[in-house]
Amino acid sequence: MITLFHTSLTARHPRISKTFDLTKEHYWWPYIKDFMTKYIKGCVTCQANKVNTHLAHPPLFLITPTSSLLFQTIAIDFIIKLPLSHGFDTILTITNHNVSKASIFLPCREMIDSVGMAELYTSQVFPHYGIPLKIISNRDPWFDSAFTCELCKLLRCKALSLILSVGA
Repeated sequence: MITLFHTSLTARHPRISKTFDLTKEHYWWPYIKDFMTKYIKGCVTCQANKVNTHLAHPPLFLITPTSSLLFQTIAIDFIIKLPLSHGFDTILTITNHNVSKASIFLPCREMIDSVGMAELYTSQVFPHYGIPLKIISNRDPWFDSAFTCELCKLLRCKALSLILSVGA
């Protein structure tokens, strides 16, 4: 009977309450509602086509201040696909997350790599604010690693150079 009101081609798998309303007009037995609930919750077609209302969200991690100095926790991102201006079509944004939420905007080209980004940082930001303690980026880990290694090479960081030569 339940296949007539739920699974048949004309029924088209209605929800529990709709199936119950259609069935109770013609049939009744003890615990009919419990039976239908179990049947419909076990219906493969209904489970495959139902809308997931409990989406799994990744956990959020707060950006905690590491220092009261400017540009010690920074977020690096790019604004791309801009009209060409003085040979540049992209802007590198470096945003302070500690104190002021200030941003630095550096013009560059869209095809900039980790070496170019490290050179830009070394020449434009490092003289004023030094090396950041934390860098937040949505680039892949390979890019971030190459940027950090190149930054250390340009600044002649001996401890990291030793680690890189041992790891290589």
